Amino acid sequence: MNVLEQIKDDLLLIQNPSRYTGGEFHYGQKDMDNIDFYTAMCFPDLYEIGMSNNAVRILYDILNTMPTVHCDRVFSVGHDFEKLLREKNLPLYTLDLGKPLHELDLLNISIGYELCATNILQILELGGMSLHTEDRKESDPIVICGGPASTNPLPFSKFIDFMFIGEAENGLVELVEALREGKAKGNTRTQQIEALKKFNFLWYPGKKLASRTFDHDFASLEDHTYKYYVVPNFKVAQDNGVVEIMRGCPNSCRFCHAGQYYKPYRQKQYETIKSQIDQNVFGFGFREVTLSSLSSGDHPYIKELIETLNAEYSTDHISFSLPSLKVSSFSLDILEQLSEVRKSGLTFAIETPLLQWQRAINKEVPVERVVAIADEAKRRGWKLAKFYFMVGLPFVDRELENQAIVDYLAKVYDATHINMNINIGTFIPKPHTPFQWAAQLRPEESYSQLSTLKRAIQERIRGCKVSYHEPNVSYIEGLISRGDERFGSVLESAYRKGCRLDAWDEFLKPDLWFEAIAEAPYDPGEAIFQPKQMDEELPWDSVSMRVSKEFLKSECKNAMASILLDRCQNDCEHLCGVCSKVTEVVDTTDADPVLEEVRQKRLVLAPKVSPLRNPMQVILTYRRLGRSLYISHINAMRNFEMAFQRSTLHLQFTQGYNPKPKLEFVNPLSLGIEGDNEVMLADLDLDPGVTEKMVKDMLQKALPEGYELKKVLFADLGKKITLAKYIKGSIYSINTRGNIAYDALLRQWEPKSTNEISVRQSGEYLYEVKVLGEKNMVKSIFGPEADKFDIASKITIKRITICAGSWDDDYIGFFTKQMERFRETAAALSLA
Repeated sequence: MNVLEQIKDDLLLIQNPSRYTGGEFHYGQKDMDNIDFYTAMCFPDLYEIGMSNNAVRILYDILNTMPTVHCDRVFSVGHDFEKLLREKNLPLYTLDLGKPLHELDLLNISIGYELCATNILQILELGGMSLHTEDRKESDPIVICGGPASTNPLPFSKFIDFMFIGEAENGLVELVEALREGKAKGNTRTQQIEALKKFNFLWYPGKKLASRTFDHDFASLEDHTYKYYVVPNFKVAQDNGVVEIMRGCPNSCRFCHAGQYYKPYRQKQYETIKSQIDQNVFGFGFREVTLSSLSSGDHPYIKELIETLNAEYSTDHISFSLPSLKVSSFSLDILEQLSEVRKSGLTFAIETPLLQWQRAINKEVPVERVVAIADEAKRRGWKLAKFYFMVGLPFVDRELENQAIVDYLAKVYDATHINMNINIGTFIPKPHTPFQWAAQLRPEESYSQLSTLKRAIQERIRGCKVSYHEPNVSYIEGLISRGDERFGSVLESAYRKGCRLDAWDEFLKPDLWFEAIAEAPYDPGEAIFQPKQMDEELPWDSVSMRVSKEFLKSECKNAMASILLDRCQNDCEHLCGVCSKVTEVVDTTDADPVLEEVRQKRLVLAPKVSPLRNPMQVILTYRRLGRSLYISHINAMRNFEMAFQRSTLHLQFTQGYNPKPKLEFVNPLSLGIEGDNEVMLADLDLDPGVTEKMVKDMLQKALPEGYELKKVLFADLGKKITLAKYIKGSIYSINTRGNIAYDALLRQWEPKSTNEISVRQSGEYLYEVKVLGEKNMVKSIFGPEADKFDIASKITIKRITICAGSWDDDYIGFFTKQMERFRETAAALSLA
């Protein structure tokens, strides 16, 4: 479906239209001749969130590795684009092939958090499917959801065919292969659904027990690099490479759902990690890589890992970050290693202040330890620390909680005077955790406590910033995570009223949610506001995390008694039920030969020395067309920077605190305006023997769709140049496409031409416009109040060339003449 042709003008009036155009850089290309099965990975939130999700990347790669399967991508859409699709009567489509969702064989939806729930309904309906599974046509795809927020599938049961329980690296290929074979046999949708019921990890309404599956190969020494990967066309929420160094967490914090979902913890070795980093840096083009896990500080070689990576990559201006460091495993030396290229932040997730309460949640964060770290950090140059707390945890005295949090923060501030940002949330007792029987604070209680606490902190610590998580959001999240099948009707009612994108503050509509909840024929609040008895049946009991209920009960009793549980190990005595002969803790202690050698020698590897190259300023001209017209200039700059990184052409960098690549673009274009001869200057360190043609070919292969390199010139003038200095102006072509209002306006311009702007009619609806210097053509011609996006959606504007020196020269021509004169002068001086 060629969607862009049908909506290309309308896209210019849509916020961030490149969410919906595709055309990104693809690492790995599918052979479409053998494809007989079509599927898509969906993350039910906006593109910038979905493309930041690691599960979507992993499963997109796994499915595309199957020779006869094509896996595409689709995400939720903004309100303006939803309106456009409905007005045009167009279905929601996949980004690579433009395939309507109802034409897929399988739609996979990864639910990362509960507030995606109404987005799932948006995707199904816009994709051309009935919301209820029982009403879908035989030609509709199978819909399978999964992900961390899927472990209570009952609220979703009306809308999905199956819920995938666990890590899809193990089982998804077999599932898709079963569907593909069934399709080849001509099976109906009903028959396909029946065939899938044999998989133990798939939950469906009526199933007595579905059990979580694991990725048994996560910590293996096999190749873990991607074969298929998509680099976003604009800066997304987490615009960096991601290498998962550890899955699961050894610490068993009792409030943490992820800690149970990803058991047991498994760690990769250095060689595996390095090969993935190499791919993220040189294959995808990222200069910042997150070493991801639930608790990176618990990696036994974390210090040696950071030291070794810095030594290996620092000369390439590559930086590394960790998403989380526990206070007990916190090291300022590690933090400084992470800050070698870019300064990292200082974050303390305290959760609750008193030691007895910390032991109840199995997470000790002594205030003395925090004071010592913050004090030393301030001496080393850190000026700001972030603190996270939760209210409403079980076995915490509500009467004392606020003052205890204030006192904790005051001790840190009085000892260090470090600047503080403090964030406080409301605890949500999640299924399959030791606190699953606890009650959640009512929104009005939460509001009262949080607002009082915020004032108390600000009165005690002047100048600190305090924010709290919206209690209504926690309320809705709690209802979705703990509700039964009846809550599906509340979900649907909220969606019908206009709720979607609920995780975004600007889109959340709590009043509509409250209406839907109030209209329910039962009290949904019963699911979260009343504590549950340990012997009663829970809505999510038909799902097993392979963590026994007896273990969760014993942990709940340990919390009540403030008894700590040791970290998970191969020989631990927790007997939670997860580990077996095929599933066990994988800890790399004393088993990683590279990092063990670094530890034993007590040295940091010598920094890699950059080879001597040939510094050269390079002028490039390129066309900007097609999908690239919907990408803003700042993201176009990002795309070129990443393309240079992928091409292995070495950019020069600025010096200083935060080095930047040396790139110069001349007079950037607005969205929707084509460019035939756009110009940029890159300062490169060239390897010996690299030619202009080689630069062009290497960079073109690394660029996303819509950028077409035309010419490359080595600007060898014996001195540094800047392009802006030589700009004469730009020549545009404007086609009014028969739009009478704009045609009449441009006809009037010809006799009014000035020294700075001239207009000449060159066809029935075609005009040539010359604009001096770097003036904004649209504002200059159509007036300062003109809406450039509205204008570009009604007429076709193309910049023919950017002129240097005179109207007769483009930049390549101008600098070619400059170089000829320079060489003639140099030759004359040599003869003299």
